[in-house]
Amino acid sequence: MFENFDLVAFLVGLPLAIVIMGIVFFINRKIGKKKRLFDERYTKINEKARSISWVTTTIVILIVWMIIIFVEGPSLSFFLITAVWVIHMFSYLIGSIIASKSI
Repeated sequence: MFENFDLVAFLVGLPLAIVIMGIVFFINRKIGKKKRLFDERYTKINEKARSISWVTTTIVILIVWMIIIFVEGPSLSFFLITAVWVIHMFSYLIGSIIASKSI
């Protein structure tokens, strides 16, 4: 299954990609702040978009979870989706606690 997978290239390429993404993020953030792109309107739109995507992700996880239960039963994929669900909801809990403290 992993006959042609070059582990060395992967272990070198992954950190390099993360570093490049970080550099691009900070450059984009710096340019955006100079052009005043991150104002209150941007923040509200971003919060609304995250809220919509959070609800969509929750619904998709539940649908996939039910499909896995019906098709495969309680196998590895069921427990993986369950772990994704728990992490998803636990991160929501942490975000809610942080948001409620900032009010």
